[in-house]
Amino acid sequence: MISRKGTLQFLAVIFFSILFSVAAFGRPIFTYTSQPNIRVSLRGNLKTLSLHVYGAFKLKYQDIPINEIENTGVTFVFSDEGTPEAHLPNQELKFFSPITIEPSSEANAGSDTASSGPGIRFSSETYPGTMEIIPESDGTFRLLNIVPLETYLRGVVPNELVNHMTQNELQACMAQAIAARNFAFYRLTTRDSSQFDVYSDTRDQVYSGEERYQPLADSAVELTSGMIVEYDGQPARCFFHSTCGGHTEDVRNVWQGQPSLAYLRGVSDTDSVTGQPFCIDSPQFSWTATFTGRELTRLVKANLSFASPVYAGRRVTGEVSDLKVLDRFNSSRVDTLAITMDNGDVYYVRGDRTRYLFRDKNGTILRSSMFSIKTDRNFGGNVDKVTINGRGNGHGVGMCQWGALGMSKLGYTYLQILSHYYPGTVVKRVY
Repeated sequence: MISRKGTLQFLAVIFFSILFSVAAFGRPIFTYTSQPNIRVSLRGNLKTLSLHVYGAFKLKYQDIPINEIENTGVTFVFSDEGTPEAHLPNQELKFFSPITIEPSSEANAGSDTASSGPGIRFSSETYPGTMEIIPESDGTFRLLNIVPLETYLRGVVPNELVNHMTQNELQACMAQAIAARNFAFYRLTTRDSSQFDVYSDTRDQVYSGEERYQPLADSAVELTSGMIVEYDGQPARCFFHSTCGGHTEDVRNVWQGQPSLAYLRGVSDTDSVTGQPFCIDSPQFSWTATFTGRELTRLVKANLSFASPVYAGRRVTGEVSDLKVLDRFNSSRVDTLAITMDNGDVYYVRGDRTRYLFRDKNGTILRSSMFSIKTDRNFGGNVDKVTINGRGNGHGVGMCQWGALGMSKLGYTYLQILSHYYPGTVVKRVY
């Protein structure tokens, strides 16, 4: 069983026992009878923190109720002496370990919380369930939202599968809800943190408050409640991405050094009836990026060691004189990219890491590694401009989200969608 600080209070209500062993991607071994709570890190590194509660809540410190609050604001700051303080109307509380704000009624904490019901507002969004405020040793706060897993998924599916949310997309939403549930289960067993299970951003799954809830996504979560994808009797690790560009990718080709998993092998995304890729309607199905020779050299010098850590600490000199794809995987994604400098140095970047070679100052990387390169040279033979023509968006492993939407619109069921992108798997209800 994984022990986490703060989980004991939930075990009295929800039994969730996990015995796990992980090797490489690993396959956690589960036993469970009902949905667990999940601890979501909404934000860290907060110097100050302001919350507003709607409804009746209990303020608890070291698991002891210390105050009742209702329809009011609470601010958390560090004093000049570095002591964490909670500022309430007409009261200031000093605390040295996590403090929680919990709904006064258990009915307010469950997955049936309505968007108009009790909640806690943070940074323009309202969240159900419990908030935990953790004072860190560096003088900042981390804010956690603790909710039942099904409630968490209500805040995930609309963010991870964003489109028109029309009825003919329901099957795709159901497939996404199940895949997201699998991902959450994986994080519950493998997150290397005693504080929380998942981040609320792209480091895990994008999660937001009640304002983003969508009726179709809510229906998808409810209709698939407790369902997960299994392979060989164990929960599958369900990766997904935006747009595959016509073919998904083997997991070992994206995260090299990891073992091949039969249900995470590349599959064609082309519909046998229409002859078109299921994800053809994605705005990122095809795209173009251009760089001047000077920009390309700057990017290589800034990002080479990040894209290929084997070059860490190595100073790159000269100007880029050539950029060439040496080989590709069966999906047409780049296997090896060679960068030649005008001083004769040659550098190599592999697989999905090629995207990081083009990382800009905002941290944005190339949309996918399914691309071709066209080089224009000036009269002196130097690189004048590089044009990259690409397809798809994301790493390409597992379910193509735009492909799932396309399949749903063509009448495929959520079971067919999941079995297409995770071949050899089955869907089972585990609670």
